[in-house]
Order: sequence, then structure tokens, then C-alpha cells
Amino acid sequence: MSLKFDYTKCITEDWGDTDRVSATNFCWSLTAVDIGEVTEKTKDELYFRFRFLEKIGKNVFTTPIDPRQLGGLLDKLTGYTTNIKTCKRFQFIRRHVKNLEQEIQHDNGSLGDVIQ
Repeated sequence: MSLKFDYTKCITEDWGDTDRVSATNFCWSLTAVDIGEVTEKTKDELYFRFRFLEKIGKNVFTTPIDPRQLGGLLDKLTGYTTNIKTCKRFQFIRRHVKNLEQEIQHDNGSLGDVIQ
């Protein structure tokens, strides 16, 4: 299935070309947090999930993002929708903890492998 997005419900009057490019690419960031839309109802959860990923070393942005900047971005993109399935928080956390577990096991194997 192809990834689809729509930002026509966002307030875009003051947007420039950079904002439109960012909005076009933002759908990929939403795939990492398992939420398909930016609404007043989802903004707090989006904020939590983006910060969670940053704390575990999986920041989806090219540089660390200031919390106020992230809040402003979410405000600007309120109304943005995608065809991404929204998962519950525990499912999101479980997915990323399992990925982290696999990375650790792949990198180090077992304690016996590290000591030898």
C-alpha cells in the first residue's frame, strides 16, 4: 500500500516552499510514531512519541528538536492526515522496545560473547 497524505485542512496561508516540502515529508515521521493524523486530540500523544523516540536514540528529525519547536510544528500541521493506522501507546512502545532489544542482541550477542 502506498503512503498517502493530505494537508489541505491545515492553515497554509503563511506557508512558504520550505513549509510545503516539510509537510510533504512529514508523513514519513508519522510512520515512526504510528499515528495517522495531527489533530487537537492527537497532538499531545504525538509530542510524547516524538520525544520518546528521541530519548531512546531514534530521533526521526535530522537534528534534536526543541520541545517548543516541536509544539509549533504540530500546531502548524493540525489538520494533516495520512493513511497510517493509529496504534495505541502500548503498541507503539512495545514495537520500539522490541526493536531496541533486537539491536542489542544483534550488536552484542550474549555476555559470554562480549567477555571472550
